[in-house]
Amino acid sequence: MSNSNRVLVLALLLAAPGARAAMIEDTVAVVNGTPILLSEYQKEITSALEYWSKTQPAALSNPALVQRLRESTLEELITRELLVEQADRDKVKIRERELDAAVDDIQARFKKDDQGRPLSDKDAQTAFQAQLKGEGLDYDTFRQRLLRQLKARKEIEEEVKQKVPPPTEAEERAYFDQITAYIASGSTDLPKGMSEDEGAALRQAADQVKQLSAERVRVERILIRLAPNASDNERRRALKTAEDIKKQLDGGADFAQLAREDSEDPESAARGGDIGFVMRGVAPPALEKAVFSMDVGQTSAPILTEIGYSILRVTEKHAAEKPEFDRFKNDLANYLQQVAFHKQLEVFVKNLRDKAVIERHLPPA
Repeated sequence: MSNSNRVLVLALLLAAPGARAAMIEDTVAVVNGTPILLSEYQKEITSALEYWSKTQPAALSNPALVQRLRESTLEELITRELLVEQADRDKVKIRERELDAAVDDIQARFKKDDQGRPLSDKDAQTAFQAQLKGEGLDYDTFRQRLLRQLKARKEIEEEVKQKVPPPTEAEERAYFDQITAYIASGSTDLPKGMSEDEGAALRQAADQVKQLSAERVRVERILIRLAPNASDNERRRALKTAEDIKKQLDGGADFAQLAREDSEDPESAARGGDIGFVMRGVAPPALEKAVFSMDVGQTSAPILTEIGYSILRVTEKHAAEKPEFDRFKNDLANYLQQVAFHKQLEVFVKNLRDKAVIERHLPPA
């Protein structure tokens, strides 16, 4: 927001009581005199609720959790405003080409439909414009909001992230030893003195180390989808399609080519069917039983899983192995760097908040 606009907003806020009330009704917070608009908050909370409805829909039936989500969304907007203001004080600049590139990156997300199928440039542009309209934005306002986000991001990059030193090898080894000791203990109890967040991170790291050290196979897949409520006729047609593809493979057809042409999993189809490594104990039982009994290069008959019929091919097999520090060194370094960065970011933002004047006007749910 320009200085002239900020002065205008302050003038309106200091005007007659009725004018001040009208302004506050359209805001959810005021940060150092700058309003955070209700429309911007609604955009962010709608996006957050949509994400939760797809990933953890049952959680949205918990009023307390929804209220925490509403409050945390507001706090994120306040933090963003504080970062933008600090970026302006630090004279952070976003070049026009940086903004153009960020716009292009966002528009590129509209070049595929919800199923991953490519759209024409015209249809992609229509989808992009529809998204803007749905959020109540015109193109110029969209660019201005994106510019503010880029400023906040660059402020974090230049004033926090670049100033965090990399971890030492001793720190990396100490954390690796902590992970392996936790795995070896077989216990779910955390080391004494460890916070809840640190414990969650340790469990996640231990799970990843266990998975990457477990027996694993690399798999390619051709998927013929089936809806959970598919009729018997639909199931027969899907099986017939999968069996026809298997016959082509048995006749010498190229697996990757058929995956690109016929698989109904767009993401893996684009990679010739590659779905990456399958770890023992992680995959669905029917899939796990098949791939761990197959030899490298072998192709399965159609296998029914909860999402449809899969034709699988094993391309690599690796036996279980003892975790070794050198194998995880780079990942540990990246993780510890991120931990240090987030701690410094918390301190940086807290300092901004301590010096700020913040009013909150979050409307009732």
